[in-house]
Amino acid sequence: MSDLHIDLLIADAVCAPDYQAALLDQADRARVSAAPALAMRTDWQVSRFLKQQTKAPVLSLSHSHGAALLAAGAYPLPLGVDIEWLRPRDFSALADLSCSAEERQWLAARGWRAADYYRLWCTKEALIKAAGLDFPADLPHAGVCRQGGHAKLHIGGQSGWQGFAGLCGGWALACVWPDWASPQMRWQYFGTLAQPQHTVCKVWHFSPE
Repeated sequence: MSDLHIDLLIADAVCAPDYQAALLDQADRARVSAAPALAMRTDWQVSRFLKQQTKAPVLSLSHSHGAALLAAGAYPLPLGVDIEWLRPRDFSALADLSCSAEERQWLAARGWRAADYYRLWCTKEALIKAAGLDFPADLPHAGVCRQGGHAKLHIGGQSGWQGFAGLCGGWALACVWPDWASPQMRWQYFGTLAQPQHTVCKVWHFSPE
């Protein structure tokens, strides 16, 4: 399906003041009613600001450290996105809990770099969202493997997915969808991330071929 269009919207904390509580959908109104403190969180304000920038159904949404990433489209594609703020961690210890042996070996060979770990993590979480798996239990079973010299997405060793992971400002992000779809991605940047130097870069592409 090459005629699919997916809108990818990304924003940072600069957009929080533009959030409008009056424009929340029914589900979000219910969440705020049950937990009023949500409305004061920057992540909530920025992610709901993004929801208010599109009329298309939201397919997946993620937020981290004041930024948010949203995917929207008219076709109900099983798609997942994730965004994570890059910060120093004990990546070796985290990988023991979240990565396969092959992934741990690859991360170690590259020096346990934050940009590598978070792009991989985002890919894993996006896969879990797209496939409706359990988080965090399925993290070690969903991710990236090498096949024929190329990096491929897999769940439990089975292919069937494609996508990308990259960096934007101080965040890593990923988007994953089934390999039978070939959506056209349309980016929209808001806030500080709309500045040219913050466009998504250092992208890993995962194709089904």
